[in-house]
Amino acid sequence: MIFTSLIQTNLQTSFIGKNIEYFSFTDSTNDDAFELISNNEALHGTLIITDYQKKGRGRRQNNWVSTPDKSLTVSFILYPKIGLDKLGLLPILTGVSIVHGIKSSTSIQTGLKWPNDIMLNGKKMGGILIESRTTQNRLGVVVGVGLNINETMHDIPNFLKDKTTSLAIYSEASCNREQILSAVLNKFERLYIQEWDSIIPIWRKYCIHKDSVVVFHTENGLHQGIFQGISSDGHAEIQINGKTQTFPSGMLTL
Repeated sequence: MIFTSLIQTNLQTSFIGKNIEYFSFTDSTNDDAFELISNNEALHGTLIITDYQKKGRGRRQNNWVSTPDKSLTVSFILYPKIGLDKLGLLPILTGVSIVHGIKSSTSIQTGLKWPNDIMLNGKKMGGILIESRTTQNRLGVVVGVGLNINETMHDIPNFLKDKTTSLAIYSEASCNREQILSAVLNKFERLYIQEWDSIIPIWRKYCIHKDSVVVFHTENGLHQGIFQGISSDGHAEIQINGKTQTFPSGMLTL
């Protein structure tokens, strides 16, 4: 069981996590968040957390597998009063916050794969799903995060063992989920309030595939090139046949 009181004890935030909705199990914390928004029951920064998410989803409607009492599966609610240009950077900001939070609380260095993956030792250990809806004349944004924390190899499905890992598998020791989450949220709020200009440089620092050959999947087909970084909008910059092209969305494989 995850202890919400321990999360709040370690929080240094002014709004994120001041209100926490805890579920021992649920289908999707993102869906729970939108239900609270639609019912006008959620304040800015409300955190939704569960010990077991049964029907989690990732980008492009992929399933996100979580392990009861071992994964970290959370969503938090924002009612942004920022420009659309900054809203587009939320996945980048969230990724930076996660890498920083894990490092500061566990000393484990993770990395980032564009646009939403948290990587460790060449394998995926976490993901981000950000969704938004306009209700009651305001925009509600839900930041969903799923991290593999204390899973063992026995917890990873066979079809994912070659490309999925956890902090515990990597470090051979269990980690404190509450402490990690608090560190992530502390960093997120600092960046969100006052450090937007630092997000892109930090993301580039943590990117695991900069200057590497990648295959980029878009609606128009496959593109192979050298990943050069991300633009000020958070879009992928890929050099293809000597020319840099920018992609706002898509899927990247290494």
